[in-house]
Amino acid sequence: MTFKLANIKKVEWEVSTNCNAQCPQCPRNDYGGETISTLPLINVTLEQAQASLTTEFINQLEEIYFCGTYGDPCMNKDLIKIAKWIKSVNPSIIVSAHTNGGIRSTSFWKEAALYIDWIGFGIDGLEDTNHLYRKGTFWNRIIQNARAYIDAGGTAIWDFIVFKHNEHQVEQARSLSQELGFKEFRVKYTSRFFNKSHEVIIKWPVKNRKGEIESYLEIPEKKEYQNIIYESTDNVVKEYGSIKKFFSQTEVNCFSKKANQIYISADGTVFPCGWLQDRMYGIEAEQHSDKQILEQMWDEIGGKDLANIYKTTIENIVEGKWFSRLDSSFNSGIRLERCGAICGQLNFIGSQNKDVNLKQPLRKV
Repeated sequence: MTFKLANIKKVEWEVSTNCNAQCPQCPRNDYGGETISTLPLINVTLEQAQASLTTEFINQLEEIYFCGTYGDPCMNKDLIKIAKWIKSVNPSIIVSAHTNGGIRSTSFWKEAALYIDWIGFGIDGLEDTNHLYRKGTFWNRIIQNARAYIDAGGTAIWDFIVFKHNEHQVEQARSLSQELGFKEFRVKYTSRFFNKSHEVIIKWPVKNRKGEIESYLEIPEKKEYQNIIYESTDNVVKEYGSIKKFFSQTEVNCFSKKANQIYISADGTVFPCGWLQDRMYGIEAEQHSDKQILEQMWDEIGGKDLANIYKTTIENIVEGKWFSRLDSSFNSGIRLERCGAICGQLNFIGSQNKDVNLKQPLRKV
């Protein structure tokens, strides 16, 4: 099965690489310190959005999800304008987003409820702990904004990443989410303690803007909140010798292809998913072989412009040389480690959710 434009039903769209927070495990900064100098700071404009996606394509979609790898969509002043335009083209489409919730006024969130059907709020703790990961955000403002969105008719979801410092607050946060009117409370069993080489970092450093380590993040102590992936990697090393060898041999079953979705980065580059985009910028990512392989692939097909929605039509990207080259790499030739990590048998990202079964036998291809 190859990628077909007519099959695409969902688009994840990074409309901003700007962010008000400095989360220590985000690739946009130096472990919670300064924003990396190589990251282009971009806000997609309404005019760019309208020039990029045709009305025909929007009408075939079931959902557009404003999220992204490097930024918070609510940093984009045109976000609501873009959402409103999408709804005017396809009134039945679901428009959704994910945010830390710590920006904009309550009037913004009230208006957002008119055009953004549901929003996931990344709130990792209560007033005394949320800022330990969501650095630079303010609890009272987040709750005020979430309440404004909910009261205006928006559907809100509370996403809670569990760390050692907040694991004692999970159930209290769940109760609070119900009191505030959140539709759902989702516990995230983090796999973020892997670096870009997929080595486990037991104590993840948190830096200030001077580059000094000021604290550490740690994996939850309670077994019930620990991601099973950490134990699974031990078995992989025993069988394959290393995680790297596993990624080069595991069967890759592309989730985006199965789910009929694509990802559009703020600079216009189109990927099957955002987990490939996160190989483009970052202290560790820029030194990783995956970035070199991606650049090599673009050279092979005739340049990165053939992957960019501002330079090439969406149809020629999805059904042309770029996605075809990626497709051919999944289970043969030079492979991206990221594909093995995300869509191989260990499923690093899916394992953050409760319903993922990681106990299937490992198969070599």
